[in-house]
Amino acid sequence: MTTFEPRNPEFRSFVARYVAAQRYLTVLGVELARVEPGLAEYLLPYREDIGQQDGFFHGGVIGGLAEGAMGAAAATLVEGGANVVGAEYKINLLAPGRGTAILACATVVRPGRRLIVCRADVLAIATDGSTTLCAIAQGAMAVIEPSPLGDG
Repeated sequence: MTTFEPRNPEFRSFVARYVAAQRYLTVLGVELARVEPGLAEYLLPYREDIGQQDGFFHGGVIGGLAEGAMGAAAATLVEGGANVVGAEYKINLLAPGRGTAILACATVVRPGRRLIVCRADVLAIATDGSTTLCAIAQGAMAVIEPSPLGDG
């Protein structure tokens, strides 16, 4: 993995505010599991009300988690006073999101000045701790200034 230098020394607190401002993440029960420059991981425990008719995570939930994690990964690399919003993303659902939780692991591929390209792997976590790759995503996050979340 490429090592990135954050442009904002307060990137961790900024990402915490960024995640808290994503109200749908709160509704879903998403936890920010890890944040590093160019990397973010979201963990979401399974609940029936976010599942689909066969008892595993709904594809829309998986896609939302992947897109959100990519946004958080991109947010680690913006300058103080800037923010990111999703410009586009694509997801491939590879296997049922069956398990006790899913983990979206997002990384920055290329940190451009106006667009930050990211990718995410979404893993379904079984009761025994084993994982299954259930989705892969790629997206672009647009950098916007000034940020409504504050300077950093």
